[in-house]
Amino acid sequence: MTKVIFFFRVKSPFASVNKHIYVFLGLLFCSITLYSQTSLTGYIFDEKTKEPIIGAVVAEKFTTNGVTSDGEGAFILRSPDKLPVTLVVSFLGYKSQEINISEEKESIKIALIEDVNSLNEVVIVGYGTQRRQELTGAVSTVPKLLLENNVSPTIDGMLAGSVAGLNVKQGSGQPGEAASIRIRGGNSINANNDPLYVIDGFIFYRDASSTKTGLGSIESSINPLASINPSDIESIEVLKDVSATAIYGSRGANGVIIITTKKGKRGETSVNYRHFTGWSKPAKKLDLMNAGQWARIQKDYFNNKGNFTDEEISKLGKGYDWQDAVLRTGTTQNHELSISGGDDKTRYLISGNYINQDGIIINSGFKRYNARVNLDRNLYKNLTASVFVTFGKSTQNSLTTTEPVNYNSSPFSAGITNSLTYALFMPPVVPIYNSDGSYNYKNPYEYAYFAIGSKAVNPVSDLENSVAETINNSLLGNFLLRYTILEGLVAKVSLGTDVSNITQNFFAPSYTAIGLAEQGIGGIGTKRYETFQTENTLGYTKQLNDANYIDLLGGYTYQKSDINYVTSIATHFTNESLKHNNLADGSVAYPPVSGTSTASLHSVIGRVNYTLEQRYNLTATIRADNSSRFAKEHRWGYFPSIGLSWNLEQENFLKNQSTLNNLKLRMSAGTVGNQEIGDYEYAQSYKANHYNGGAAYKKDNLGNSNLKWETTTQYNIGADAGFFKNRLNLVADIYYKKTSDLLLNVPVDASQGVIEQLENIGNVTNKGIEFAVNATLIDNKNLTWVVNANIAHNVNEITDMGSTKRLLQGNNSEQILQVGESLGSFYGLIFDGIVQTGEDVSKLPTTTNGVPKAGDLKFVDVSGPNGIPDGKIDQYDRTVLGSIQPTLIYGFSSSLTYRNFDFFILLQGSKGNKVYNSLRRTLEHPTDSYNMSTALLDSWTSSNPSNRLPYITGTRPYSYIDSRYVEDASYLKINNLTVGYSIKFKKYPVKLRLFAAAQNLVTISDYKGYDPEISSGLDIGAYPTARTFMAGMELSF
Repeated sequence: MTKVIFFFRVKSPFASVNKHIYVFLGLLFCSITLYSQTSLTGYIFDEKTKEPIIGAVVAEKFTTNGVTSDGEGAFILRSPDKLPVTLVVSFLGYKSQEINISEEKESIKIALIEDVNSLNEVVIVGYGTQRRQELTGAVSTVPKLLLENNVSPTIDGMLAGSVAGLNVKQGSGQPGEAASIRIRGGNSINANNDPLYVIDGFIFYRDASSTKTGLGSIESSINPLASINPSDIESIEVLKDVSATAIYGSRGANGVIIITTKKGKRGETSVNYRHFTGWSKPAKKLDLMNAGQWARIQKDYFNNKGNFTDEEISKLGKGYDWQDAVLRTGTTQNHELSISGGDDKTRYLISGNYINQDGIIINSGFKRYNARVNLDRNLYKNLTASVFVTFGKSTQNSLTTTEPVNYNSSPFSAGITNSLTYALFMPPVVPIYNSDGSYNYKNPYEYAYFAIGSKAVNPVSDLENSVAETINNSLLGNFLLRYTILEGLVAKVSLGTDVSNITQNFFAPSYTAIGLAEQGIGGIGTKRYETFQTENTLGYTKQLNDANYIDLLGGYTYQKSDINYVTSIATHFTNESLKHNNLADGSVAYPPVSGTSTASLHSVIGRVNYTLEQRYNLTATIRADNSSRFAKEHRWGYFPSIGLSWNLEQENFLKNQSTLNNLKLRMSAGTVGNQEIGDYEYAQSYKANHYNGGAAYKKDNLGNSNLKWETTTQYNIGADAGFFKNRLNLVADIYYKKTSDLLLNVPVDASQGVIEQLENIGNVTNKGIEFAVNATLIDNKNLTWVVNANIAHNVNEITDMGSTKRLLQGNNSEQILQVGESLGSFYGLIFDGIVQTGEDVSKLPTTTNGVPKAGDLKFVDVSGPNGIPDGKIDQYDRTVLGSIQPTLIYGFSSSLTYRNFDFFILLQGSKGNKVYNSLRRTLEHPTDSYNMSTALLDSWTSSNPSNRLPYITGTRPYSYIDSRYVEDASYLKINNLTVGYSIKFKKYPVKLRLFAAAQNLVTISDYKGYDPEISSGLDIGAYPTARTFMAGMELSF
């Protein structure tokens, strides 16, 4: 129990008003009243450590009058009210206190008790803050302990498992790669499904494709969020339902993630340094044939190109491990330094970060330089200014993207996508190096898949000597002015910009896979992405009486984005030593490609928050957006919402409960939109090309002036409960979302010059349930144990596609859009086993090879042309085989602190999602051209009646995918395991923490590829996930 000692002094009512008005910006935004009659002086400190708490908020209950504690934990609150008054004292990470002051005291000493649940007290919402008990929407806060123990180099990479309904998948293990993030399922087919990011008030909306420069198949993308250091983050809120997201209108359909960075506080200068070093290894390797196994298959089943004898095969042994040759031990070096402090007028934070992450594949990696300046300044008694600026430079070296050197050598050339898959396919009898240590480019057995004539490729050489580099120089800045016009009436004006200058460099020498046919190929692409934003709002808050409160917000916002790019490519180099830096050396130069696009969004926003009798809360929101991405008659969209909540613990029948401290019911309804399509999709456009030495124009887009917003209508019902003095907190939500007027590319007559046109057709629904729990199991002087858990179930379904009943997608039509199925559904044959010796084949459906025989594949005869099984396997027997959409996603984290030791663990997983393992399908296909999976060693023979892989043959009856390779990708991962030890020095104000951490420590899954966490659901040889071990230190003084 907190002990509070009161001492205070009442000044004369004729005392002059203090000239300086303290304003606390950032997470709490408490306004300070302008007039004072009574001065309340006090001191706030940590109950355990006795150290002063800087930046704690002290406010009069039911008023907007408040101040923050300074660098010594002291405060002076000038109150226009007579005694008695009630003070509310709060600070992130501590339990809030309510203190009744009824008599004169000299000073007030307040001890706050640490409480990891106190982030529930105040949350950041769109264009402001709200107390948790007044919220009507579904807003989740990423646990502070996860932020403190994060060792991921990127923001999106640390969110997996953190919040119910937030589905985060790392598309690959490529350092710096963007994660796929979905909040409550995917809403769109053609428009973007990524959430909206708001960073220190700036609306940041770019997907990874926006970093591409136009280099075509040889370009790569970089995570646009990668330039921001996660250690600079103070809090992350995830806005999930329409009551919370409607204030963002046309960009709120996919949910909103609000990121608030750290700020300086009043007090002495604080210096923090953090460093860690990491070592990474592939979490898994694929089981491929060694030289002896591969040669035996060639001799026994194929033409034996190598003319292998039994004696030679016995001497081959393991041969050459190409997979191991392209993999390596990756290393990570990270350094962070921040300096913060301030006084009554100025608060500042300056930070810098350098990280260098070498990937587990040779010549791949990610490097970032980052600097941040956050500044708050009291310019005048009613006027404050805030500046948030981030400078970043990131460089990503990615896998060399390649094309097959001979398209006719194999029916499965689409399986070759990069140098990694080339390495996996290299026959283990082909040497990697010559005897003198040089790379081997000879083709001793003339395996056509890897050669033109006698020249062979070498994937190790490809990676070592090629360039696939993306550099992003970025600036993200926002300037905010806040002026208190009258008590409770505040005007805010912000100006912000997001500028990225992206350069992509590519070069593949003439002896590499992609450069072989072109005698070397090089390219440079540049793109400038620039966004300007201004937001102008007027807010009014008023405590009407002891139990009723109103908060009004209105404003106008404007955002404009410009993109400019230029690309140049050349081939047939005579001097390759300067690589992409000497494109003029290429004797064949492709015409440069350049382009520009502009998009703008004008918006008007309004919101009303009203609290009645401390029990009933109302939030009504409206936003009107005008987007240039649609024709003039369809540019305006209107997005309203309403939210209600009921604090039942304030009712007489639940008051004074010793067990139940908080119980709230919430409900919301409204609409939000999605405008994330191309800038000129509504207009007919042409693309310039060269033809016969001159310029020519080809129709690029048919245009559709009737295009309009995708609109998502949402309903949410939720409940929040707190028990045992809020040591146990439960949150549950049920939701339904319907997205109408889906933007879908529909096939059109080719005589119009294009093959498809974007139209508003169809609907998609998402419905589900979420549950989250936070519990402080132990909390005493020496031991603290906190756990967080969440689970979510979502059902995604296409409910309407207009006149289009279904659309096949993918290079091999492996996915389908169909009414009644979910987005990302796989489409193929159902595998039914292997024909066994003695089986009555007359009862089996025929295949393209005729009547099946022993050792052949069997498939289910699903249907014929008329919808009835017809006794043969063909395209009509394809059916839905599952979806990339998980049925469950879940996360669990636990933090344990004992004396100076701390322990943290984060688990995350999903269930029910499928991945089409195209790479495995290729590796399990018998061939004389490339290496194969060891699974083929268990293929069917008369003496080995396997029921999984058929008799070894070089032909397949169908090019369709089948259910064998649409794998269950359910998984459970230990994403983060951290152990630390803190040292405090009695004579010096220095704190040292030593820690060790592991990322991606364990993956439990039946998936047979490198990693089940494939964001696209299509595994064609993605970069393997690494298991990383780190050791580091944190120093504060």
